[in-house]
Amino acid sequence: MDILVRPDPVSFFSHIVVTLLFAGLFAFQYRESRHVYFQYWTMAWLLLCASLLLRLGWMTTGRTLFLVSSGLLQLAFAASLLFAGAAVAGRGEIQVTSLALLIPACGAAVYAVGILTGLPGSHTLRGLLLLGLFTWNFVVSRRLWKSGAGSGRKIYSVSLLWGAALAFHDVIVYAAAELPPLTPVSSHIRYRDTYYAVLETFLAFSAMMMWMEAQNDQLRRANEELDQSRRQLASAAQTDPLTGLLNRTALHETCEADSPVSGVVAVLDLDNFKDINDALGHLVGDEVLASVGNLIRASIRKTDRAWRWGGDEFVILFHDQNQAAATDRLEALEQHLQRFRIRGRGVLPVGISWGTAEVAPGSLRQAIEEADHGMYLKKKEKISPSKFFSG
Repeated sequence: MDILVRPDPVSFFSHIVVTLLFAGLFAFQYRESRHVYFQYWTMAWLLLCASLLLRLGWMTTGRTLFLVSSGLLQLAFAASLLFAGAAVAGRGEIQVTSLALLIPACGAAVYAVGILTGLPGSHTLRGLLLLGLFTWNFVVSRRLWKSGAGSGRKIYSVSLLWGAALAFHDVIVYAAAELPPLTPVSSHIRYRDTYYAVLETFLAFSAMMMWMEAQNDQLRRANEELDQSRRQLASAAQTDPLTGLLNRTALHETCEADSPVSGVVAVLDLDNFKDINDALGHLVGDEVLASVGNLIRASIRKTDRAWRWGGDEFVILFHDQNQAAATDRLEALEQHLQRFRIRGRGVLPVGISWGTAEVAPGSLRQAIEEADHGMYLKKKEKISPSKFFSG
């Protein structure tokens, strides 16, 4: 047996120790997390460890069957990297693709060539298959992770390319040993276990980094969803469900806030709304309020704000507007309400009374009280609102 085919004992046993450590580490992680990602990695390290033990059997007995079987398990290790990568990318279904058929096919080919052509041919074909698997892992991993760019993924991708380079080197070395003129296998092949142990160390640490990055991404998405839910809840807590306007609580918070407010505030109240409820029912009354809320929202700018103060009373803040502009917009709103229609009942003119007041910085509450007083004065000027439905 060519001594250059046999590994250096120190390099070989160091490789076994490294593999056992990684198998134990990922087995512990799987036991704690029960995540399929660590299950695949545990399986990968166990396959590699079994491959090394079979090589030890070949070193002890010299039987070719041990060496060929070791190559088969090494291929299974390389293939299992794809399963692990797919698991962390959330694509565990890749395990049921053609890869499931490729592994036994590759193994059968390695076994047959190892028996028929001897060790150099077996090593050459194994190197070609490893080259294909590492390259395939790199391409598929890049495709699965095209939306992410973590450091662990980058190191993992570089490690896969490194594995492909080592496999390609094995192909060149063992193929050259078979071609005339016969070339002795380079002596550094004895220490290939050291190269692969370093490679596997990078694979292991990048695998842990990928897991942590995936957990961080998941935590970040969960926090974003939680923040969005909190914003939605906060918005719902300050929104009147019937009209879609801000509610009384939101108005109170705005009055208590320290942020400066300027412009014109208007307080408006629907005329004869009690008669609408009494004559047509509360469902129609709710329809009127909802339509008024929609109309108010459509009539104000994005910089303006509108609240349902309570019942049929509303407050509008025309930001950075003067009294004349606010009055024009309220009159336009009243004209729209005069053409208000109820489904199945036709036109139902709805009148409104309003009062306005300019808002000085820090005096929104005082301005609302002033506008509210003006609204009630205007209501008293109107003729017999209780006779709205009379006649």
